[in-house]
Amino acid sequence: MPENATLWDLVTDERIAIEAVGRAVDAYLAEPTTQDHPIGPDHVLDLAAAVAAHTFAPATMVDVEADEPARRMAVRSALLMARPTAR
Repeated sequence: MPENATLWDLVTDERIAIEAVGRAVDAYLAEPTTQDHPIGPDHVLDLAAAVAAHTFAPATMVDVEADEPARRMAVRSALLMARPTAR
């Protein structure tokens, strides 16, 4: 696995469980400033930076017409495209 693997790469390679992604989404939605969130046994992800760097997730989060499922999907997409760091 390359050092710059995305979270999706790590999930696909079964190094991180998809349930860990769901917990990370929950953590971000509970506290959008969350930074060093442990994800999987060997990685950490800056949730706030991952969402901020995404193309449409920040806009979805501030859109008053966006419902909860839309917000969850935007955050999930942002996190899956992010590159966690190894601990």
